[in-house]
Amino acid sequence: MPEVAEDPDAFAIEPSPSGRLLCGGCAPHDACRLGVEIAEVRDDAVRFAVVCPPFWHGGPGVAHGGWTAAVFDDALNVVALRIEPRLVTKSLTIRYLRPVPVGRPVAVLARIERHTGRQWDVSAEMTLAGTALATARAELRTRRPHHFARHEAWLARRSPSPNGPRTES
Repeated sequence: MPEVAEDPDAFAIEPSPSGRLLCGGCAPHDACRLGVEIAEVRDDAVRFAVVCPPFWHGGPGVAHGGWTAAVFDDALNVVALRIEPRLVTKSLTIRYLRPVPVGRPVAVLARIERHTGRQWDVSAEMTLAGTALATARAELRTRRPHHFARHEAWLARRSPSPNGPRTES
């Protein structure tokens, strides 16, 4: 089980020692385990070089759809994390257009479509040699104070008891 920070709401995505913006699971390794690397940064967009590792295959030579979704979630957050380090994903929609090959470089271009208050609308496209493989749209939110503390409290109320699991909401 991951270690829980003393103040979980102090958590923010910040550049690693090598300058990468990595999720909380990958930051300690200073490498993205999904195979995502920032290739180019523009004002409103970020281009990523991505290679699906072989252990993420879903069928012969093709990426698992969950890997594709995770790559999009990562890329869509990174494009906005450059501006706001306290984001969470509210919704993520993927359109799978063609199978994504394992072990071959693909490109992901993520951009900020709109930002109003706490809401960030972002989109991305994954391509191979100019052909779209998948597209994604997400709504991100700047998290409120105590976001993770509220989650920990909610989870604690659902801890298994000696009489079996709790079912309250």
